[in-house]
Amino acid sequence: MSTQPTQSSPEQNAIAAIFQNRNFGLLWVSQLFGQSAQDAIFFVQMVMMEDMTRSSALVGLWVLVFNLPSLLFSLPFGMIIDRFRKKHILLFCNISRVFVVAAFIFLHHYSRGRGLLWAVYILTFVLSALGQLSDPAEVAMVPLLVADKQLLTANSVFRLLFNVAQVLGLLFLAPLSIKFGGVEGAFAAISLTYLLTSVLIWPISVSEPPPNVRLLQSALPRLWDELRAGWRFIVAKQAVFVAICQHALMTMLTMIIAVLAPGFVARVLGMQTTDAVYIFFAAGVGMFGVTLFTSHVGYRYRREMLTAVGLLTIGLALLGFTLVAWNNEVTGETVARGSPGLILQVMLMALALGAGGTLTAVGAQTIVQERTPLEIRGRVITAEFLFANISGLIPMLLISSLADFIGIPEVLTGLTLLLLISAGLSFRFAQFLAQE
Repeated sequence: MSTQPTQSSPEQNAIAAIFQNRNFGLLWVSQLFGQSAQDAIFFVQMVMMEDMTRSSALVGLWVLVFNLPSLLFSLPFGMIIDRFRKKHILLFCNISRVFVVAAFIFLHHYSRGRGLLWAVYILTFVLSALGQLSDPAEVAMVPLLVADKQLLTANSVFRLLFNVAQVLGLLFLAPLSIKFGGVEGAFAAISLTYLLTSVLIWPISVSEPPPNVRLLQSALPRLWDELRAGWRFIVAKQAVFVAICQHALMTMLTMIIAVLAPGFVARVLGMQTTDAVYIFFAAGVGMFGVTLFTSHVGYRYRREMLTAVGLLTIGLALLGFTLVAWNNEVTGETVARGSPGLILQVMLMALALGAGGTLTAVGAQTIVQERTPLEIRGRVITAEFLFANISGLIPMLLISSLADFIGIPEVLTGLTLLLLISAGLSFRFAQFLAQE
């Protein structure tokens, strides 16, 4: 399927037009609740683990257990997504989450000691595995609900959803439910939220081919061949391969910025660590601005060019952060609060960072969806998720340690060069595709 800009009016691509699509609106609202619950339970589990163990090592093991399903199940789950209806997968995952989260209440109330700890690890693994199945199924379902010309706007709106859900889950649902109901009350609220998510998914009407019994019966014997088929398609389809690499780069950068932001605020700007919220707020404004842009005029441009512009915007924003870091890094007790002018500059750069990151991620995700046939889309998207998770996790751990060893300005310099080089290569690739 081509990614040439489509000839359609701004009204057809506006956010309001997207939400006039009842099925898309139901999916968006359901995932708003579902993602909020997902972020909230991660927070509640961390609180419970800390109270139970008072051990950073055991909490670290819990984080490892949480990430393990992405490595074990991402590719096999792609086969499931390609063979079953996406709506049924989402219903199965969210209804299962209702009972898994409710099991936390029972175990927290009646279990103690090592038995409770092992139960938490097992239930965490199950919850994470359900997420590895539901998240790609949701991404694969979006193109089935909206017209091709609206896909870019739909992806922008979904990108915004994840940021709104983080605010709802981490700042409202988790802390308020813990405050008023304790850990067990928080689990009860999250379980009900997943139930509400399931109720909203139920009436969605989506045109999907029924499961092929022959394909289901042959899936296990041909498991390896099926997995290889997804990877062969990615490697053979240059545009999809490049888009997946760009998505992975965005995942890596997001994780690194989240780790470096508090240190940047404290050691470079001389402010309180909690003031990092200003950077994240400005980045959120940039994300919202891009959502408005893609809904009004973004559909006119090639997706590859949008991702290249996004990477260039990120590179220039990081260049600004790097210059500020080299000129203003402070240490020890000599920290002086940053000037309002400097803070305003940083917020503007954060706004550009959020805008560029969203433009890149949305453009890359749209390319993958548009250029991948329906019958193999699940395997390609799960491979994309797996690659993004691996590409983000390992560099985040390495670079966060490197920042303590050599300094934040040096790390930002390296990231700036990486993004500017990636932007240059992306522009060349977009021009190459345009000439085909």
